Amino acid sequence: MNNQKFEYSVAIRTLGTGGDKYRQELESLHRQTVKPKHIFIFIAEGYERPDFQVGIEEYVTVPKGLVHQRAASLQGVDTEYVLILDDDIYFPDDAVEKLYDTMTARKADCIAPETFNNAGMSLFSKLGYYMANGVLPRSNDQWAVKIRRNGTFSYNCNPTQGGVYLTQSFPGTACLCKTRAFRAIHYEDELWIDQFPAGTFGEDQVMSYKLHINGYKVLMAHDTGILHLDAGTNNIHNKTYKKIKYRALSYYLTWHRTRYNLRGNTTIEKLLCSLAFFWRFSLGSFTRILFSITKLHPKHLVAFIHGTISGIAFAHSKEYKALNNFIINKCS
Repeated sequence: MNNQKFEYSVAIRTLGTGGDKYRQELESLHRQTVKPKHIFIFIAEGYERPDFQVGIEEYVTVPKGLVHQRAASLQGVDTEYVLILDDDIYFPDDAVEKLYDTMTARKADCIAPETFNNAGMSLFSKLGYYMANGVLPRSNDQWAVKIRRNGTFSYNCNPTQGGVYLTQSFPGTACLCKTRAFRAIHYEDELWIDQFPAGTFGEDQVMSYKLHINGYKVLMAHDTGILHLDAGTNNIHNKTYKKIKYRALSYYLTWHRTRYNLRGNTTIEKLLCSLAFFWRFSLGSFTRILFSITKLHPKHLVAFIHGTISGIAFAHSKEYKALNNFIINKCS
């Protein structure tokens, strides 16, 4: 295969603590049939770079924060494409080339591998996912993921083997994107998210949906062989009051930012979005009432309500109201 068929840079965000999983990622990138022109590692301030060098990695120190480190992905990039990654992804040797071939054949602006496998969850897990978060399975309508009016998503529960679908969102672990498309969505406008604890905010949904809602064609590819080496599931049993609170806050603000407060939304659309979120909140509250009863402690319900109220308060703050609209004014 012609390893000069396209040029891309790699942008990885890390704290430098990924260990062997991080090494596996770098080694797999260096084995690609189409090798990257640059590999930029955006490491958070205050963290030490790993004590090994696999190849052409260049470390760039940036402010700590999932959005800060992701928004920095364009620093130094001079290629048409950028492969945006977390630090625990494994790639089969021809994976990047196949992503590129699929993206160009479908005339898309971005493509992401499916690394979570929502469709493969057990029925019990799917039910719990819906009861706690409002996430729904959906029949195969040729879309991978759709963002609902309540701010959560629905997923294709019966994708074909190796299927490639249009998508409105994708896991933030990996995506191959046209550099100009990622630059155009001004992801730096979402730096406000980093004031909240890492891991509580669905910033990957914010990034991917921002591509879609601003008119870029986004794909999700199933069964690529690309693996999230550190993939895990959220365990409600291990969540602190603080994490539950900030997770609920993120539910509200993600909904408000990406669905409710959009340029061009009519009064009717805002009403429908509000009703949808109210149902999501009611269902989530009911689920947390049940869980609080079983645990003989009101922590989960109280934190959930506290977080939602905090989200409403933040949406009325001067800082939030000063943000540029989620939909970019393409005439500007």
